[in-house]
Amino acid sequence: MYSSDIKKCARQIVKESLNRILADTYQVPSLEEMKYFLEANFDHSFDDYLTTQKIKRSHPTWSNDQVMDELERQKRHYENELRVNLRIAALNTIEEIENLIISLNNAIREWKVLYL
Repeated sequence: MYSSDIKKCARQIVKESLNRILADTYQVPSLEEMKYFLEANFDHSFDDYLTTQKIKRSHPTWSNDQVMDELERQKRHYENELRVNLRIAALNTIEEIENLIISLNNAIREWKVLYL
């Protein structure tokens, strides 16, 4: 997941929760909730076909069993990497949400000082 995706996701969550943020009733999502949200909203699928083709091009002498073993190895590696990256992305998204809320509250406070 890219940094721009994280920022876009955080902005969207803050926009959708603006009324609760202003009413001071908003709870920042937990790590597990954020991981679930990111999994549901971003496509992270492993492309078996494309990966198989790359393996076959890299190792033209391999048997189908060897190709399938390598595919499974790469798939496990991909899933492990995805799990780690998803956790990091969730933490970064939560941090970005918290920063946006702080900025919003500071802007509101400044506006109140100027106009009230």
